[in-house]
Amino acid sequence: MKHLLVLLFLCVPGSAALVLGEDEKKEDAKTPETLSGRPLDISNLARLPYRQLIKIAQSDGGSKPDAEMYKLRIKSQNPKVESEDIELFLNLKEGPMVVVVNDQGFLEIPHNKELLEANPELVANQPRGTLNIFVDIEVPKVSPPNIVDGKVKYQELFRPLVEIQNEMRKVDPTFGLGGQQFVLEIETGEEPIKITRTLGARTFRPNSRGKVYMIMEAYLYEENPDVEIPDDAKINVLPATPEEIEDIRSR
Repeated sequence: MKHLLVLLFLCVPGSAALVLGEDEKKEDAKTPETLSGRPLDISNLARLPYRQLIKIAQSDGGSKPDAEMYKLRIKSQNPKVESEDIELFLNLKEGPMVVVVNDQGFLEIPHNKELLEANPELVANQPRGTLNIFVDIEVPKVSPPNIVDGKVKYQELFRPLVEIQNEMRKVDPTFGLGGQQFVLEIETGEEPIKITRTLGARTFRPNSRGKVYMIMEAYLYEENPDVEIPDDAKINVLPATPEEIEDIRSR
């Protein structure tokens, strides 16, 4: 039996990064401390207005606009920064409201009229532009590619990825237009994957964990060659950063 696992956290373009506003009144700023007591440079703090944060939380069409609490996930672009290293607070006039980040990077944001009117900033102890906020998006159920006798057409192999991307564009019309945001993770054990073309063949060998990562190439999708792949391969559609995609392409 072939399995398809979809793991997706949608990064909302243009609003997912916690960025320091240009109009910040530096003359009124004080050097804050993190929850652990370490001082921070106010000019380099990552931050995001509350209303913008709520827009991200509500970007999932399945979310309730009147929910009292929204669950989000936060992740640093720096691989050395773990979830437990990220400290957050809503910068209220009466004092900071701590927002707890669990060991998986999840956080809960209260949603109410008072906070919307006050529109405090969510402030982090990380440098500006280094954090991404994600919201869980309900993705469509897609069937795995139809592999017959160890072969499948290229377009059929990438069909689940294309279907998911098309559904995501119903939520965000610009989704994926700036470049690929998904890759295929194919578990083959020790078996390679081979693409046979008129001009030759290309072989993808699994890494030490028995996995092959593939990005969708436009010229191959148009040509639609045969792909040799084990019948019992486990195929996952995963989100990927531009850096990860470029790394896969360069191999």
